Amino acid sequence: MAAEGQEHRIPFSELRGNHTSNDRVAEAILSLMQTVVRVRMSDGSTRNVHLLGPTDIEKFGPGIATMLTYELHPKLLPILRDSQIFARLEMQILHGFATKYGMALYEIIAKRIGLKHVYYNDFETEELRDYLGVPEGRLVSFAALRRKAIEPAVGEVNLLAPFSCRIDVTEKQGRKITKLRVSWWLKTVEEQKVQWQAQKGQQGDLFPPALPEMLIEELSK
Repeated sequence: MAAEGQEHRIPFSELRGNHTSNDRVAEAILSLMQTVVRVRMSDGSTRNVHLLGPTDIEKFGPGIATMLTYELHPKLLPILRDSQIFARLEMQILHGFATKYGMALYEIIAKRIGLKHVYYNDFETEELRDYLGVPEGRLVSFAALRRKAIEPAVGEVNLLAPFSCRIDVTEKQGRKITKLRVSWWLKTVEEQKVQWQAQKGQQGDLFPPALPEMLIEELSK
């Protein structure tokens, strides 16, 4: 984990991928420097802090930039430290998924699980198909979509995630299924403990000896 005032360096070649120009990278850096993170702290206060601190773009001789040096804002560091345990848990969860549909459904719900008084989301069937990442021209019939994508995805999420879910048909036009509802709810503490032990048995190299009580409590709020 970074320390206050610590500088980090990364070659532009690692940031631009297959592109030969740094234009996109430079734009992304400026965007990150203007991005403000808003976090509710444990004492009830709200902290607003820029995601990225000062940056230097270095050139060694003529040509395009070759090295980015950057710092993280000191006020951001405690937030990142507190987030590590949750990031580790998510890594353990994602490591267990065997299908891309299960992982996609997990991500759909994980982005919404913290919203108050929101326990479901309605999707057009084609919209949910896109969210799940079903290739165009595949699983064309709803029966195939349900059997090959929806049911396996729901099964994996219910097995691996700290929440459970279901997907129900909410609208038809004739015989065509036009709208689906994804519903979710948090598992109980006991359910999470049982799940933790089951996953630990299969992925022991990723798991600490026990699920921290404070983490269970946080997930159960």
